[in-house]
Amino acid sequence: YMQALHGNSIIEWAASTISEAPAAMVVYEQCNPDDRFGKVMVDNLMRRGCPLLSIHDFPSMDSQRERFLSRGWDQCAIADMNKVYDKYLDCKDVERIQRLELLDEFEEWHLIQAHYFVCVATKTSGLESGAWVHKVPMMVVEEEQEKAGPPPGDAA
Repeated sequence: YMQALHGNSIIEWAASTISEAPAAMVVYEQCNPDDRFGKVMVDNLMRRGCPLLSIHDFPSMDSQRERFLSRGWDQCAIADMNKVYDKYLDCKDVERIQRLELLDEFEEWHLIQAHYFVCVATKTSGLESGAWVHKVPMMVVEEEQEKAGPPPGDAA
């Protein structure tokens, strides 16, 4: 893991280096370091010699999205691993995995998954022909959800 300064430089470099073609950057990271579970996660990784050097600079998925958008990427979709599991994995694979992996504590598993996310940042470099890069499944679903608004009963 690296300091935010170095990670930011890589994000900017990747966004600016490929200037004549569509590009995408995919990141798998931790988030939510300030709740009870997050504090234990950060401490546990630190004790194992894997300090999360930039998690406090970008603690939330929203701050990570802004990190990419402010450094040259056109769009950025982010989903925690609960959402990835529920929305993006093939249902047959999920059923198969659930039969193989007998988890006693789904509540704990969901708590862990809420602290990890996948980020997909894309840019077209101004090319109309590159718009396909924004159509990866995670981005399309998120785009449709934004247009539809929050689910009934959710606060906006």
